[in-house]
Amino acid sequence: MEKTVKLEERLTLWYDELKGENFPLVGKKNANLGEMLKAGIPISPGFAITIHANDLFVRESGIKDAMEKLIADECREMNEKNIARLSGFAMAAIEKASLPDYLEKQILDDYHQLCERCGVKDLPVAVRSSGAVSMPGQMETYLNIRGDRDLVDYIRKCWASSYCVEALTYRINREMGALFNIGVGIPKMVNSRVSGVIFTINPLNGDPSKISIDASYGLGEAVVSGLVTPDTYLIDKVTLDTVKFTRGSKEIECVYKPASSDIIEREVDEERRRANSLSPEELRQLCIVSKQIEKYYGKAYDIEFGIDADLEFPDNIIILQVRPESVWNKKKAEKKKSEQPTDAMSMILKQLVTGVRVK
Repeated sequence: MEKTVKLEERLTLWYDELKGENFPLVGKKNANLGEMLKAGIPISPGFAITIHANDLFVRESGIKDAMEKLIADECREMNEKNIARLSGFAMAAIEKASLPDYLEKQILDDYHQLCERCGVKDLPVAVRSSGAVSMPGQMETYLNIRGDRDLVDYIRKCWASSYCVEALTYRINREMGALFNIGVGIPKMVNSRVSGVIFTINPLNGDPSKISIDASYGLGEAVVSGLVTPDTYLIDKVTLDTVKFTRGSKEIECVYKPASSDIIEREVDEERRRANSLSPEELRQLCIVSKQIEKYYGKAYDIEFGIDADLEFPDNIIILQVRPESVWNKKKAEKKKSEQPTDAMSMILKQLVTGVRVK
């Protein structure tokens, strides 16, 4: 009889096995994808490599002991010089070390199963960092990774990115410690004809009655990193009518490099630049899905999406990643907190003026 492995001891977990509360096991990005799947949100199929798997790798390879020794002997004071030294050592050691055989086998078995599910040999996937603590933009995601060897190489690179100078500095400044394990997401790549970002409020003024969508051609890297000026749509959340539209220049798009684990930039022809990146049907469906996400989580959300060129509408609309909107949610929480003393004072003053009824 096959032994059942506890969830916290698993090396990999499929997205359909995950819930949002599982973020300590796989990181927040991965857990959010599992939660969205349960909520009926369309996501790309895939699996997560657990934080436990990363921990086993750095322990059994001797990297954890070596880092602890370096910190104790030579890098006790975490100044700029020592952070750079620790970063260089850790990243080089992680990228060079071999995975334990049992861990590599588990990851590749799941990858082969994903290839079979999608009917594609050497399926292109993303390798996405996923920390249990939010560290926006501090660690790497790699796109269009194909085949066994490249997948294992880029998983190591992803783990190593948690020790880049920026990520180390971020953690040390917040007293989170230098040593840090992360989860890694392995979703099927979306062959994005169009991709972009949705805010379920107007990000400029916090208006909750609007939806804002930035969209451009190709993979999302061009929009997220600011390589292009996208089309910008401002939508009425109730009627789903476009309130304002600004056509972007959309000069370039990021696309798969044929038969390679890489992406390339290419120019967009003049006719496509002048056209809207999204059809009216796609725009409307994106709004419907984004409202569904906001309602499910109960707050404004920042959403990354792709329109898959290989699928028919509406199955071609895929949600890649979600996170709570950071600016206006924070202001709303701060306002609510600041109003509480005023409300309490108002109640006391009211009681002083009108008296308290004695039962």
